[in-house]
Amino acid sequence: MKVLLWQTAYLGDVVLATSLLRILTKRFQKVGFVGRPFIKELLKGYEVELIPFNKGFLESFRIKKTIRSYDAVLSAHRSMRTALILYFSGIPLRVGFDKSELAFLYTHTVPHRWGMHEVERNAQLLKPLGIVPEAEELYPKLFVEQEEVKSVIEKFQLPEKYVVLSPFSNFSLKEWHIDNWLELAKAIGKKAVVVGTGKDMERARVFDVYAINLVGKTSLRELMAVISRAKLVISCDSSPVHIANALDVPAITIYTSTSPIYGFYPLKGAYLTPELACSPCSPNPKECKTGTYDCVRAVSVEKVLYLCQTLITD
Repeated sequence: MKVLLWQTAYLGDVVLATSLLRILTKRFQKVGFVGRPFIKELLKGYEVELIPFNKGFLESFRIKKTIRSYDAVLSAHRSMRTALILYFSGIPLRVGFDKSELAFLYTHTVPHRWGMHEVERNAQLLKPLGIVPEAEELYPKLFVEQEEVKSVIEKFQLPEKYVVLSPFSNFSLKEWHIDNWLELAKAIGKKAVVVGTGKDMERARVFDVYAINLVGKTSLRELMAVISRAKLVISCDSSPVHIANALDVPAITIYTSTSPIYGFYPLKGAYLTPELACSPCSPNPKECKTGTYDCVRAVSVEKVLYLCQTLITD
């Protein structure tokens, strides 16, 4: 049986879907994965067919031919486009979530519920294949070579021990206030390594004096290598948390408008949430419901530093 996994969402979602990849590759000879083009770099080390998908209009038609030879597909993505592509691909067994758009186009649906971790939620997709995974199989996994680690240590002059800070997100309401991040960086000192994408380089200049600023300076593979050697990753509700855990590094999530109830909390590490009447807001909030933006400052730097002490063992 040839089984396809489809997850064309954000980087963190794809990292968490690697738990399904691990499970499927143990049980089936041919496994494929459809995701955004970054999967070619992210998923190095997996013996699967990687099928990049750029979500263009014409690409939506072309990919049907690429994937139609598969016997079954599990879709962790809930969009209308995904449901339509998979329906017209002709793949006989199509599994999706009951809260997917156009869910009736799947041959089988499973419950999508908050209140559980994303890896547990994704594992429901395995039921129509008759697979009940062991608890240890649900852990996400990424691979980094020692040569990659050695290269980033030399390139960025990294200290022997350091903590990675990831202050930025695609959703501004997921970001802890920059003043808090700056205070945290000062407290940790030159053992703090700040990461992020090119779009945040200008905002990240405030860290230059107090930390090693790698924002916009790393490729995806370099980011993974930097994280793999960290003692701890501290992040907003964003992908570095999941990259860290997939590389067996503990992480702290600082929640603002979102919440662990949505299922994207660290599997290894801890998290802090704002104690506000309006919290949580939504999984991907675009504007503050109250207009106060209190949540972005609500978690104290002192609480984060205390958690750091408990999670860094040497």
